Amino acid sequence: MKNIRKFCLVGLLTLCSLLCCACGGGSAKRDHTEDPTDTGSGAATQPSVLDMPYIGILLKSLDNPYFDLIKAGAEDEADALGVEVMVFSPDDEDDTDDQADMLLTMANMAVDVIAIAPIDESALADGLARAEKNGKIILSVDTALDYDGCACYIGTDNYNAAYQQGQYAAGLVDEGACAVILRGQAEDRAHTLREYGLEDALHDGGVQVLDTKICNSSEKEAEQAMAELLETQQTLHLVCTTSDSMAVGAQRAIAQAGRSDSIHIVSFDGMQEVSELVRVGEIDAVFAQDAYEIGRECVRTAVRLYQGEEVPETIHTDVELITQGNAQEHMDEVNRRLRHKKTK
Repeated sequence: MKNIRKFCLVGLLTLCSLLCCACGGGSAKRDHTEDPTDTGSGAATQPSVLDMPYIGILLKSLDNPYFDLIKAGAEDEADALGVEVMVFSPDDEDDTDDQADMLLTMANMAVDVIAIAPIDESALADGLARAEKNGKIILSVDTALDYDGCACYIGTDNYNAAYQQGQYAAGLVDEGACAVILRGQAEDRAHTLREYGLEDALHDGGVQVLDTKICNSSEKEAEQAMAELLETQQTLHLVCTTSDSMAVGAQRAIAQAGRSDSIHIVSFDGMQEVSELVRVGEIDAVFAQDAYEIGRECVRTAVRLYQGEEVPETIHTDVELITQGNAQEHMDEVNRRLRHKKTK
């Protein structure tokens, strides 16, 4: 079934490429001059669009509501500016092969700008080189690219945001307490920076990090890893995760072990399921990224670059601490943004 979905999505990307080419799209700026084949009627050819780019966005997985919110922000901003945008992603957040194939396909399409949230940068080398050769403007969102051809990174300052997360978490426990970190994919630069930020902040706060487990942003893997840790770590006081899905799995394992009263959980992302667990007191807090603003800023920056403006190499968006006191307000805002997009 997964191979069928992959075939259909790559086929859809190819179809989009053919349609774009049929409509005269290209990676270079659209020509707004008179038609050179005009025989002298005196009427200038009117441009089909203003000087705006066609933007392709490739995310990690739209099954994750965080990336769905980036998509909503990008599409809302594209609607506001009159820009064409399409958003694709693999089915699973650890599917590096699918993402690499999609990037190669997009690199050959008639898009002007490609914005990508890379799962594993090393797997994207061919696609990035092809996109640059074909004259595409390349941006990264959510996760920075260590690639010379990338014009700008838009997203959270992952190290510093996770350092804030670790500082808050350390304040929940006594000095000398023990913690574990559950993190995403080994190759994912964003999760690595978050891990480093958490480790440094917990160390500075007098908390001992007993172990770090790679759970691939999987709720199931996190639940299993947490269950195994609970069997061997009787002095565990704190769990920090680098994304929400793993916090959900960890919370379930801790509850099943009957240790909810003695172990604190602090998450990172701020999507609805974890925010609800924060509201009811099952998770202590989550540091929420502004995914919607990342999507909006992605489109704004793509337009500026396409029109020849200079932009910073890095554009950081904010994070917000979500606790029991503001969890409902945060969920209402996230749901409003997602519902707004679905009804348009």
